[in-house]
Amino acid sequence: MSLKIGFRDAVLAAVAAGAESVGEIADALMVEEAAVERVVEELKSKGLVIEVEKGFWIFKKKVLRLTEVGRLRAEEVLRYLRELAAEVREKVGSSSRAEEVREIIEPYGPVLPLLLYLGLLDLMLFESMLFMPLLAWGLSDFGGDTVVE
Repeated sequence: MSLKIGFRDAVLAAVAAGAESVGEIADALMVEEAAVERVVEELKSKGLVIEVEKGFWIFKKKVLRLTEVGRLRAEEVLRYLRELAAEVREKVGSSSRAEEVREIIEPYGPVLPLLLYLGLLDLMLFESMLFMPLLAWGLSDFGGDTVVE
């Protein structure tokens, strides 16, 4: 099973779901902030993400927002992620042992934190994830081709 989502798309999905900063995206994807920073800069240069000021007076801060093109791409990604989450739920639902669950969800490892962040998977999988080795995911770990050119 190969994931058909690139790291850039995962970042777009996190922004679409409300992540406003590199730190929030990194937390949602369980990756290093430096990897997210590079991708955000790339997405900004491609016109998919912009930085805007939020708040007023001394409480202003810069936050990330999707452009119209970024929003359209994020909608496609979110549609795919909903299908992926349904697939995971179906496979996990047919398993009764924790070991089997871990084996089932292992190929989905890079996107599991995002699926949980988006609320597409129940936290019951989180317990199984705790027993998986934690890795610093990178661009190639998502397995999908880069769709943002």
